[in-house]
Amino acid sequence: MQRTYHTRISDPDERLDEVLDGYAEVYGRAERALLADLARGGDPAALKSDYLIRFGLTARQFNAMAINLKGKIASIQERRAGLLEEARARIKKAEQVVAKLDQVLSQPLEAAERRRRLNTRHQKQRRLARLRARLAQLEADRADDRVRLCFGGRKRFHAQFDLHANGYDSHDAWRADWCRARASQFVVLGSKDETGGCQGCVAEYLGEQCFALRLRLPNVLCQEGDKYVRFDIRLPYGTEALVAALTLEQAISYRFQRDAQGWRVFITTQARPFEQRSDRQLGAIGVDLNADHLAVCETDRHGNPIASLTIPLVTYGLDRHQTQARIGEAIKTLMDFARDRGKPLAIEKLDFSAKKAALEAEGGRYARMLSALAYDRIVATLKARAHDAGLEVFSRHPAYTSLIGREKFAERYGLGPHHAAALVIARRALNLSERPNRRAGTARPLPVRNRGRHVWAFWRQVAREQRRMYRTGGRSTDRSRAPPTPRGTARTAT
Repeated sequence: MQRTYHTRISDPDERLDEVLDGYAEVYGRAERALLADLARGGDPAALKSDYLIRFGLTARQFNAMAINLKGKIASIQERRAGLLEEARARIKKAEQVVAKLDQVLSQPLEAAERRRRLNTRHQKQRRLARLRARLAQLEADRADDRVRLCFGGRKRFHAQFDLHANGYDSHDAWRADWCRARASQFVVLGSKDETGGCQGCVAEYLGEQCFALRLRLPNVLCQEGDKYVRFDIRLPYGTEALVAALTLEQAISYRFQRDAQGWRVFITTQARPFEQRSDRQLGAIGVDLNADHLAVCETDRHGNPIASLTIPLVTYGLDRHQTQARIGEAIKTLMDFARDRGKPLAIEKLDFSAKKAALEAEGGRYARMLSALAYDRIVATLKARAHDAGLEVFSRHPAYTSLIGREKFAERYGLGPHHAAALVIARRALNLSERPNRRAGTARPLPVRNRGRHVWAFWRQVAREQRRMYRTGGRSTDRSRAPPTPRGTARTAT
């Protein structure tokens, strides 16, 4: 597992800012030129000698730039299949919405209502046209194996077409901002075979969370034979990890990035060995992720609930940094609850791509809630903090966890629906049974020919019946089943 720690260069002098800006400018020009050469079928190994002379780089700096650029290209290519699938799903949903609007408009309506529906249909058709154009572009890029990478950001690039709305007085002002954004970061690649884990940037521990960095400059920036620039940083979080990496001679990579407040340093190295302190034979702690909170439920080794906890976590309306801070506080509370119990954590392995692709017909409140749920960031932070605490994290299939918790455990243990779902997740990590309650009046044995079916087949039947009841206003459409749990349950389901 790789871990990244970052800090800000607190008091840089004018000379250091000038050097870092120059390094980023040279790095950015070389990276953009290499992308163009790769698009023309060039080979980095064959281009290396020319780039060292043309841009005044060292061999190690060129290798870091090439590897970083290849990683960006590979991520775009890997993401392309998912984008195509999402685009097709969005188009399908939009076509269904337009067809439904056409059906409504074919019936007699009041004048005001018809105008409203026509306006909605017009906007949906415009969106449908954009989605189809986007899909056509993605398919063309895949056919031509073309990678679209905009250095500086697409939003800033499109700002030139409406200068005053984006806060620019002239095109020259926009261009200055655009060029500065395109030269705002560079990467120094590390290796375990090099001094200090990185030849291009060597760290030295000074004590009290302070480190001295010696950064190797590109040849084009060297003046009077001085190849290095030296400065100090303070690392409040990650000092022990960086000291351990220096001691064990691990590879350490650095990424320098400039933002509105100055330069920051991101330090990436291998995480310390995992010291497992959790034991599944003691039980598990299930975590149910929701839009505004984390529902936590602890179980014993038999799967019975012992304790529960609700951790508020609202990320709607927050920017990226505020969201990360809020997630960090919530996960810290969860770790304080779980650390001394010695039990592994269990979460659902969720995929929101399909749900987000089907937001066309949903209300604005639900769409904003789902879009604001930073599931991947929550899971990544949880796994990192659990790794530090020595706790295992199990990811389990999310099928019917809410339904099973509501129908089987909520009333029995007096749990809310979310804590009951967390209980199901924890029990699933312990590989315990999910059969329906044996004493339920509707739990009848299945015929022998059906007893080999998975227990999820029963819960699928329950979910289907509940959806029918919801559509019919609470009236069961099947007289042979007693709501909410249908008849035909298998006590011996596996």
